[in-house]
Amino acid sequence: QSDFNLVSPSLAGAPTHQLWATHYFVHAASAAPTGVPFRDKSGRTISDNVSPRDWCLAAIEGTVQITLNGEIRTLNYGGLGQKSMVDCAAALKIDPVKKPWITSTGRSFFSVAAGPFGDGVKGYRLVPFRTIAVDSTTFPFGTVLFIRKAQGVEVTLPSGAIIKHDGYFFAGDTGGAIKGRHIDVFCGATPVNCFPGFIRSDETKTFRASVILVPAVVERLKAVHRQ
Repeated sequence: QSDFNLVSPSLAGAPTHQLWATHYFVHAASAAPTGVPFRDKSGRTISDNVSPRDWCLAAIEGTVQITLNGEIRTLNYGGLGQKSMVDCAAALKIDPVKKPWITSTGRSFFSVAAGPFGDGVKGYRLVPFRTIAVDSTTFPFGTVLFIRKAQGVEVTLPSGAIIKHDGYFFAGDTGGAIKGRHIDVFCGATPVNCFPGFIRSDETKTFRASVILVPAVVERLKAVHRQ
């Protein structure tokens, strides 16, 4: 609970932006003997087999919890290889003409994550309800944003504790679809939209966010993402 008790900032003079948001999460995949495994950049198998659908959903979310020889591990999307592992357009019934990005999804490779919920960029680990993925040309990694619409919202932490969010978010991740004034909020292990008050998955549904430059706040959130 103490990780979400930052006091309200003074927003006088703080750079303010109109943004829109989506959310992402750790995809939980179940082993499927007749499926396909996740592989790393070198082609080495790093998980038990999963269904093509689970494989493709994991590639889209970017983080997946799966087993290897029955032991749970967290994997991160690592990039695109040359060889297609799965036809994700067919597995997810997505029209590649309308959504051409799905054609390359099946070429994804993965790596074993250091953090329990996966890894972001620059050595940061993903923190549920705190990490956001950004376009680093708009918000450099390490930027702290304050979103008033998140302040006071109740969320359930992985520990089971229910807290009221303080409104602060940390730019510790990115994604191929995150461009400009679009941010992606990490909701942890739940696919449920954790902040429906401002996450609308619609670029016309914007909200106000302020960049927080207070060194003590920035350093505290950096430390949380490096634990």
